[in-house]
Amino acid sequence: MFLFILYLKLTPFLLIQCYFSENGIFCEDSILVIWVLFGLILLIIALNDFLFFRIEDEPVIALCILYVISYIFGVSGHNFLEGFSIALAVFVITLVLNHCDMIGGGDVKFLFPLLLFAEDNLDIFLVGISIAGILLAITYMLFGRYIFAFRRKVVLKLLTIRKNKKKNAFLNIVLLSLSRITNRTAALTYRVKNVWRQEIPYGVALAYGGFCVILENLLSR
Repeated sequence: MFLFILYLKLTPFLLIQCYFSENGIFCEDSILVIWVLFGLILLIIALNDFLFFRIEDEPVIALCILYVISYIFGVSGHNFLEGFSIALAVFVITLVLNHCDMIGGGDVKFLFPLLLFAEDNLDIFLVGISIAGILLAITYMLFGRYIFAFRRKVVLKLLTIRKNKKKNAFLNIVLLSLSRITNRTAALTYRVKNVWRQEIPYGVALAYGGFCVILENLLSR
């Protein structure tokens, strides 16, 4: 019943996609633009997660909108029902893990559109985030204090720049989290007592998995 209702809701998008395909409206240029936009959003999310340990709603929503556009233009969604089912199942599982404090809420919402885009390249995506996640964890365990010192210096500089309203426009787009933090919430004090339990920006690893998907799609065309 759920799949039937979902199919009815997707029928308009299917018709639009068929119209665009038959009339040759989408081309290689539009495909490239979609993947470039996808990469830029991934970069923004990874940068914000690394500096502020935050994944905002807006770029995640932008990814979902971009997926709909890519589906209409035939770039993604070739196995939509299967891909959506996997993404939804993972979302539910990670949501439960989030309630158990085993995964961040930002990673949960970020993972959903990533899985939709991964689709036929799910294996490459999983390998990518696994390798990146392991390397990220090892790096933070070995050099966490130095990474924190670098991050603290950059964040303090950005907080100073934020006071200059003339320079806010660019920062509010690329570093969205900058406008939503204070010196108190920016985690500028190193309080790690156990390197095994320190906070790690796994959104960076997820973004890397997304870049692996982009590369695979571009190379396969």
